[in-house]
Amino acid sequence: MKLWGRGLILAFWAMPVMASASAWLPDPGATELIVKAETVSADRGFNAAGDKAIYLGNWEEKRVTVYADHGINDLFSVFGKLNIQDIQTSTDDFSGLGSVEIGVKTALYRDDHSVVSASVSVDGFGQGRRADFDETGNDDPDIEARLYGGHGFTVGGKPAFIDAQIARRARGGMDADQWRVDVTAGLTPSPKWLVLGQVYVGQTDKRQGFQAKWTHGEISAVRFFDEKQTLGVQVGYRQTLSGENVPETKTFTVGLWKRF
Repeated sequence: MKLWGRGLILAFWAMPVMASASAWLPDPGATELIVKAETVSADRGFNAAGDKAIYLGNWEEKRVTVYADHGINDLFSVFGKLNIQDIQTSTDDFSGLGSVEIGVKTALYRDDHSVVSASVSVDGFGQGRRADFDETGNDDPDIEARLYGGHGFTVGGKPAFIDAQIARRARGGMDADQWRVDVTAGLTPSPKWLVLGQVYVGQTDKRQGFQAKWTHGEISAVRFFDEKQTLGVQVGYRQTLSGENVPETKTFTVGLWKRF
């Protein structure tokens, strides 16, 4: 399979758009690893009408996320994510293990250019946030089912791809269940560079009169240190573009990508 049709095309996110693999599974026996450090800040929040009318005061978060996806065979991979958080807001003061997610992904269809896959995962085991509007302290697990579709093509003779995902997350405890839709477009202008544009959209079910909605946009670039793209460094920026009952977050990201 061509290089752009493999798991090097990793579409990752952070809370509430948290780390998630692309539609392409790693090769059997191979492991994809992303270690990401982020700083998140917000001074305004979107109200229920979608206006930036809520003053948040001090709202800062730092987090480190470790994500790994390991190919078992041509049909299955297993993945895990560990998230460590330091949260300082007017209502939260938390430092420690945010959450741990474990899951399995399977390929449903593949050819030389396209792939369809699905995954199921459990997220919990920590007491941090799994969404920007969450309160800390909830250790009830979430269960997520996700469907992926990916297609590789060329733009001006350069490898490119688009990856679209839809997920349903059943929240633990009293939190409302969620729908999430994530779209990533990528272009490889040279063997050592990957440029990504990403949009993450989601909403909760309405519960007790409350519903949250969000749209995040992210741009980033990955600089690889070898033409096989086994080691790279990513720099990116993400911002909340619109929402209801969520903070307007601004996030700077630095990541390390490694394939074993």
